[in-house]
Amino acid sequence: MKLRLFIFSLILALGAQTWASADGIKTSSVAAGIFLGEPTGLTVRLGVAKNQSIEAKAAWSLVNAGNQSSSLTFQANYLFEFPGILVIKTEDFPLYVGVGAETQLGSSTSLNVRVPFGVFYRFKQIPLELNLEFGLGLQVFPATSFVGSGGLGVRYMF
Repeated sequence: MKLRLFIFSLILALGAQTWASADGIKTSSVAAGIFLGEPTGLTVRLGVAKNQSIEAKAAWSLVNAGNQSSSLTFQANYLFEFPGILVIKTEDFPLYVGVGAETQLGSSTSLNVRVPFGVFYRFKQIPLELNLEFGLGLQVFPATSFVGSGGLGVRYMF
């Protein structure tokens, strides 16, 4: 069921990008790929305005895999990019920060609010982007506690 929702969201994002391009509206590209870390899974990003995008992940958490309490994780984030802050030899590495939500479904269910932050690198010659992300969060259900996540994303830009 959740996989169907993720696929539907991806198709909707691609359709929105096609519609925006057809009307001559310049937005950031749609990008889809994998996220390696905690959690590990699939990721999609849709540019909604200049230097702003929506990102979603459908992944699995392996933190407690030894205790057989691994879980499926779903994240949705609104990101703000800050290009021009980190430039190394004419290469721009836009920094970003955002706000989002996360739910984990496993032996128990949790709901978290999160603040992701990181850095992008977009290749000039090939339609790939890399992002290194760390996320700080607060679990609000079923109990209150601090949570964290992070990893490396590789996405193909459409």
